[in-house]
Amino acid sequence: MQLATSRIATDGYEIVPDVFAPAECDELLRQAGGFPRSRAGMRHLMSVDSVARVALNPRMMKIAQSAIGDDAKPFKATLFDKSSDANWLVVWHQDTALPLAERHDKPGWGPWPVKEGIIYAHAPARALEQVVALLTKTARFAFCQALTYSEC
Repeated sequence: MQLATSRIATDGYEIVPDVFAPAECDELLRQAGGFPRSRAGMRHLMSVDSVARVALNPRMMKIAQSAIGDDAKPFKATLFDKSSDANWLVVWHQDTALPLAERHDKPGWGPWPVKEGIIYAHAPARALEQVVALLTKTARFAFCQALTYSEC
């Protein structure tokens, strides 16, 4: 697995082929069969051991760390359920709301929607610059640098 991190800095994305073998992806999907689903797929999966293991896999961590630094931490995982039978269109967008453990009223943060019992905050650009999303064929994992509100 060869990384060209300058591509992330200049183009905003990088394609890294063959991070996981097809059998590894198939196994994650098999395990995901019992997860609660919405029409779009499954959200909030970092608390699921098999999903957390994928996010913490050294291959995933190497990509995240090369993009945003050695203290990158996975914080969000979503498995998509897109097929010709269950497809949905989401236009190109940037997620600007981050899931947080607690609310802190600081300049630049907010509003503070609560979705499925989880607090989100629309984050300032300086915080979003510390987030990278890694996509697989069926899943999206989000990583961020460890930061505090005072740093943002």
